[in-house]
This record gives sequence, structure tokens and C-alpha cells, in this order.
Amino acid sequence: MNAKNAKSGKLNIRAISSEIKVSTATVSRVLNNKPDVSPKTRQKVLAYVQRVGYRPHSPNGALRLIGLIDTFSRHTLNSYYLSTIAEAFDRWIRSYGYNTVLIPSDQILPGLRAHAHASTLKSLQGILWMEPIFTNRFAAITAECGVPCVVMNNCEEGVIIDTIESDNRSASRQAVEFLLDRGHTAIGFVGGWLHLTNHKDRFDAYKERMEEAGIPILDDLIIDDITLWNDEGGAEGLHRILSRRNRPSALLLCSDYLAVGAYRAVKEMGLVIPRDISIISFDDFPLAQYMEPPLTTFRQPLQEMGEIAAEKLVGLITGERKPQGRQYLRCPLIVRKSVGTRSASGGGT
Repeated sequence: MNAKNAKSGKLNIRAISSEIKVSTATVSRVLNNKPDVSPKTRQKVLAYVQRVGYRPHSPNGALRLIGLIDTFSRHTLNSYYLSTIAEAFDRWIRSYGYNTVLIPSDQILPGLRAHAHASTLKSLQGILWMEPIFTNRFAAITAECGVPCVVMNNCEEGVIIDTIESDNRSASRQAVEFLLDRGHTAIGFVGGWLHLTNHKDRFDAYKERMEEAGIPILDDLIIDDITLWNDEGGAEGLHRILSRRNRPSALLLCSDYLAVGAYRAVKEMGLVIPRDISIISFDDFPLAQYMEPPLTTFRQPLQEMGEIAAEKLVGLITGERKPQGRQYLRCPLIVRKSVGTRSASGGGT
């Protein structure tokens, strides 16, 4: 049985069993996310059905939908952040027989806050919630609708829900330490959208680590109100912070999307990275390694986050998993050439 037959609908559990030499009962248990299957065998079955594009059908033929809720006006569909998470999430969700549907948050939030349009949620098997920040209010609504939910990166403190989060606090603290070790003390921060958990964690940890080092946090060294999450926002923020009386020698940027504009602004001001200003950022999007100089940044494990979210959500839907609270994933530091050493005389290298 080949991939062509699979896509034409001729592939069933018995055919899968024959193809990969696994019992029909085992294939069924894997496709229905049941326990008592070895990790090796489960991966073998999932890898095969993903490769041939097989999708199990619900008994009544209806699509089983998982809603991905986000602020798509900020996270555009082709952005590295959203597309990487969504692709990994959707790939795993489809292997379990579900389909992902995108739900713009700005279309449902007014109704949700008024407890109207709950039918939108009741039509879903589950939810991956990315933006806006997930509050107790939304937790009550999703619970009332009986829809399992997993939150990605943006959950209010104290809300009891499964979350997948980048360990932004540890990464931001490490960023400050990395710069301190290279002689920088005038370390600035450029970001915004601090009502979102991941951005707030980066900012709070930056301030926390600076205070621990005994370094005063001057207002001149902080831009915390960026609204355009793109190169224009980054350029605007850099022009502002580098035009102030107390100019930083190093900057922690809240995102690589801002870094593109930041690089342009530095060049427009006649400065050189890292000779005049060192820059460290978050995300490690594909362009980071090709910037001039290559950008030092923290890599968010986006694909892993999408896969874990899918597994958690399917487990909640089938009842095989109970809510486990917050799960933090490490962001490795990718050291390139955008950070220099600050000499005792104040110059950079």
C-alpha cells in the first residue's frame, strides 16, 4: 500500500498494520492516543501515518476541530514564531485525527467577555491559546464550555491551566550576566507589549539581575513602549535610546524582529556593532545568522513547544492526561558576533 492509495482513502488501520508489521490493535491504540504502547512503536506508527498523510475519521464523518487562538494582526501567519509553532502543532494534531482551525482573538474576545458566542468554543474539541494573555475569566469560560485548553507563553499568574512557556526569565538573566562578563554596565532594554507574559518576564528578569549586580537602572536606558513588533518598531526604539544623554554600551532587545530595525538605525546614526553598541536578542529567527554582524540571540524551542502542546492537548481531550500546570523550556544562547567586550577605558572591541 503506497502513499497514493493512502491519500485516495484506501488506507485503513488493517493496511497500516500490514505495511509496518504492527498489530491492528496497536495501530488503533496509537491513533486513538491510548496508553500501553512503547514509545518506539508509537513513534513508528505516527511517523508512518504522517508520511503518507493518513487521517482517521470520526464516526459521523464530522471534522474534529482544534482552535488556535492568537492575535494574528501582530503574529502574522508567515512570521517565524507563529508559523513554526503552528506547523509543528498541526502536524501532530493531524496524526491524531484532528484538524487545526485559526481563530483571530479580536473576533471572539468581545463576545467571550460577555459570555456570548460560547457556541464558537463548544464546536471545538480543544484550544491552543497563544494570545492575548489567558486570564481566570477565560479559564472559567473554557471550563464552562467543557473545552480542554493549553496555553502557549501567555498565562496570567495564578491561573490553573496547562501551559507551555519559554524560560524567558532565566534567559534574560543570562543575557545580563553575559554582558556583565564582557565589561558592560550601561545595559539597556528595548521592548514593549509588556502586558504579555513572555515579554514581561524578560523585562522583569533584566531589572532583577541588574539590581542584584548593584547597577542603577536609569530611565534613559529603557524603552518599554514599542508598539510596532517589526523592523520599524526596532528602528524607532534604537533612535530614541541612542539619542539620550546616558547612552548604553549594550542593549537587550525583546525580539529579533526588533533587531532588524535596530541594526538599520545604528548604521543610520553612523555607529558600528559591536564597536559602539553591543546587541543581544530573543528568538533566533532564520535571518539572525545572516545579519551583519551575525546576531547573538536566545533560541526559542518553537517546534518542540508546538509538539508538546499537541500531545498535552490530545491527552486532555481523551482523558489520558490530567492538567499538569506550567512547563518551562530552556532557551539556549546562540553566541555570534553582535556583542563585544567593553574595555576599562570605555571602548568596545
